[in-house]
Amino acid sequence: MRKSVLIKILFVFCTVLSMSCSNDDGGKDTTSNEKSVLIKKITETVYFSDGSETSIMDFAYENKILKSVTTNTRYKTEFLYDGEKISKMNYFRDNVASGSAVFHYNGDLLSYIYSEGDPDEKTEYSYVNGILTSEKSGYMDENKYIIQRELSISSDNAKNITQIINKSSLTGSEIISKNNYFYDNKNHPMKFMNKYYRMVFVVEGFGGQTTNNVVSRESYYPVNNEVPEYYISEIIYNNDNFPVEIKKISKESNNVISKTVIEYQ
Repeated sequence: MRKSVLIKILFVFCTVLSMSCSNDDGGKDTTSNEKSVLIKKITETVYFSDGSETSIMDFAYENKILKSVTTNTRYKTEFLYDGEKISKMNYFRDNVASGSAVFHYNGDLLSYIYSEGDPDEKTEYSYVNGILTSEKSGYMDENKYIIQRELSISSDNAKNITQIINKSSLTGSEIISKNNYFYDNKNHPMKFMNKYYRMVFVVEGFGGQTTNNVVSRESYYPVNNEVPEYYISEIIYNNDNFPVEIKKISKESNNVISKTVIEYQ
């Protein structure tokens, strides 16, 4: 597999963040009469047939603006801002620079992210009336953009993603799959985080692009499979209705896929 084909893969495998910013609110989704509830730590265990793997992400802030996230003491990403917009991510492993990614915008909308590496990679975002409708990811072969994954995204009025159709050629021939998502009406863990950071953040337990929390999922793989696989989320909330634990479970086998514990400041 190519090194971090998708920007999101960096986050799945414990990409960490560090941000510097100018005098602004860091793009937080907040209103004047709400207090900011910020993530302090995420501890996530992913279970396999022959064992498990745990990752720990520690978040640090300055004036309620995310400054850094450290994963398993080894990985760090530094973020640069242009106003509230993330302009660049610089990656480090064991305190040694290991790559970077530059954010490009069309007005206030994130247009694409270009990641330098071997090969260089690119993720493009498309919108209708300001709502994300597609995401394309791939790598550069000289000056040619080779798309390896394309997501077609549908959302509801609450800006929760209700369906993703995934065309992927990461393993060779193209495979099309489909996921349908269903939500609670509680607070998302990243409600008050930078909105551009939310667009690229994902761990096994949750992603940052939705308003509420996924409670169940129907997965069609491949897309013409008439009988989906069902997944449910068992969520424990705190007194402010923010998740503090999310378990992803296969409904058929009752196997726990992952457990994500979230601590807040």
